[in-house]
Amino acid sequence: MSALSATARVRASLEAIAGALLSPDLDHLLAEEQELGAALHALGRVRGVDAGERAAMREELRRTGAALVRCRAFGSVLDDATRATLASQGRGAEYDRAGAQPIRTGTYEAQVKARM
Repeated sequence: MSALSATARVRASLEAIAGALLSPDLDHLLAEEQELGAALHALGRVRGVDAGERAAMREELRRTGAALVRCRAFGSVLDDATRATLASQGRGAEYDRAGAQPIRTGTYEAQVKARM
């Protein structure tokens, strides 16, 4: 696999993850995270960039970086919405197999709940 095609695969996976975060579609997100892992593994095996692909590679890396920024932004918004939802229910953001734990006094969640 060439460096350009491996990078394009990573970008496509990041774009799919961004789409799953917008949905939000957990099953799609989990499937795309698995694809991202495979794409990153393939990228890790690349040993160089062909001289003829360097200009295209720069553009692909720029697009991949933009896709990563979108994933981070969408993930942050989803995290904020989840925290606000849990706070409005009187639950904390930390959770385990038993479910969300009650919020502690003085936490961000308690402040949000107090304002609601």
